[in-house]
Amino acid sequence: MKLNLEQKILTFFVLTLVVGGIGTAALFFPHDDKVISLAAFVVLINLSVGLLMLYTSLKQFGDAVRIAGEISKGNYDVAIPAGRGELRKLFETFAVMLAQLKRRNLNLTHRVYQTAILKEITDRISSLLDANEALEMISGSLGKIVSYSTVSYLTRDSQKKLVFKCHLEESVNRAFADDVKKRMIAAFKLLTEEDVKEEDVKSVYFGTIFDEQEKDPVRAFFNLPMVVDGKLVGIINVASQKAASYSEEETEVLYSIVSQAGATITKIKNLISEETEKSRSMLASLAEGIIMITTLQEVAVINQKAKEILGIADKANVAILDVIGALWGKLDFRSAIERVLMSRAQETFPELVVGTVFYKIVAGPVTNAKKEVIGVAFIFSDVTREKEIDKMKSEFISVTSHQLRTPLSSMKWFMEMLLGGDMGVLSEKQKGVLTDVYNSNERVIALVNDLLDVSRIESGRVAIEPTPTNLMEFFKSMLPEVAQNFAKRKQKFDFTAKSELPRVSIDPRLVWQVVSNLLTNASKYTPEGGNISLELSLEEKDVMIKVADNGYGIPEFQKHRVFEKFFRADNIIKMEGTGLGLYIARQIAEASGGKLWFESTEGKGTAFFMTLPLAGSKRVKMGENLLAPGS
Repeated sequence: MKLNLEQKILTFFVLTLVVGGIGTAALFFPHDDKVISLAAFVVLINLSVGLLMLYTSLKQFGDAVRIAGEISKGNYDVAIPAGRGELRKLFETFAVMLAQLKRRNLNLTHRVYQTAILKEITDRISSLLDANEALEMISGSLGKIVSYSTVSYLTRDSQKKLVFKCHLEESVNRAFADDVKKRMIAAFKLLTEEDVKEEDVKSVYFGTIFDEQEKDPVRAFFNLPMVVDGKLVGIINVASQKAASYSEEETEVLYSIVSQAGATITKIKNLISEETEKSRSMLASLAEGIIMITTLQEVAVINQKAKEILGIADKANVAILDVIGALWGKLDFRSAIERVLMSRAQETFPELVVGTVFYKIVAGPVTNAKKEVIGVAFIFSDVTREKEIDKMKSEFISVTSHQLRTPLSSMKWFMEMLLGGDMGVLSEKQKGVLTDVYNSNERVIALVNDLLDVSRIESGRVAIEPTPTNLMEFFKSMLPEVAQNFAKRKQKFDFTAKSELPRVSIDPRLVWQVVSNLLTNASKYTPEGGNISLELSLEEKDVMIKVADNGYGIPEFQKHRVFEKFFRADNIIKMEGTGLGLYIARQIAEASGGKLWFESTEGKGTAFFMTLPLAGSKRVKMGENLLAPGS
């Protein structure tokens, strides 16, 4: 017979009364052995029953405390004892509560997994996530929800061919995987009504290895179809060697995840499609030609204007080979892409002439939100009008300079006569004034000469005339022209050649014009007592000429304008100069087949570098590419 808590207390109370009564009797009959024996026996029985009741109660109470502790730790699989009496009801309550907590915890786990998958899909859709990636992502994470022997997915590759990919979580035999493949193909045919042959489906297996000793067949499986924009894009299959492995609740959660993933991809792709269409409409209305090439060498964007410039206006799907072919002989398009990807900066390329129209080509890297370069954008801008204006300006400058040159030369001749005393003796004051006028006239003559050089270069009237030249000996013979500047300003000059140089076919007159300009500038923009150096060295394919100083340097924010016509940096603008020398120098360097660039730190000095090809310069006319067609 089982007693509840109230019955145990009442029994214990009755036994206590009995023991008390017998004890009292023993006091009144102390010499009666039977009475004393009976009293001792009853006390012993009472003590045993009490201890048993106390032990049982403490044990059940301890079980209750232990179960409560396990539940608080999140262990919802703890075993619940049957219990007795009132504690039995408590344990039954624990069991109901555990079942509810376990169910809620499972639901929460499913929701967290579902949210994580959808978030990852949403995050990665901006990085060109497609349905195949989503299928791979989901199938790779199903182990968080269910256990399986294999997880597989059937989808199309980039060539639109069906591919069966199977991950072996447990060792199964080949027949098991083939059975899964057949079931998935059958489901695909049923959902799409396509005639799919098993031999046309490529199979890819990964994970553990096949074990032909395993004979267990597919005993439990389910398929999860993914639909994007109303079309079946793939199927996920989960299969197990164990029967009844998957509950209805688990399959419903996974169906929900795949369904929401498909809906998310559909929604975001539609949004991207709408934005892309807006961008295409905007690009189509631009006057500039726009081409964007991805890092995979694919044409991501090309507007109608760019197609017209390239002469492929009627082509619907433009590939990179179409662009390369259209620019053949005018621009090395692949090299231009690589140049931008390597520099990760905006680059300017030679102008493109189409008929009578000039296009300026500028390209720059395209980055995503993570600052990763994902492509290169080219902009073709019509600069024909600017060219025409520049040509008219050059012609005006040329005519004006020619008209000024004669009277300036005459003024110089007359002032030299006056200063030389040919017209009579001058006072010191008169000589001082006349010397100032003479120096000012010299500066104007220098400006006119620079303007005439620019005019001749831009009109194609300056030709490169290559001659085999020993640069070391040639420079030594010409240096006295500029050495007086260094001596006048007490500057230290150093001329070195790091290696023996071969004779190079160049135009020595024009090359010296560049070097002379660089040395003159170095002296002019370096304080008295400074250091200036001229260095020749041999590179792999070029001769390198370096002119360095420790002068004023060039401000960082103005470096990009150094080779512009008439530019003077802020820190030397009050000094003499026309702002044309470096423009002319770069034109000569590039026409000679070399390059001219610089490195500078304001307040520390500047180094100019010029390369000349060992293969020699070509006989060309400078500035022909600056002329308007037909002129």
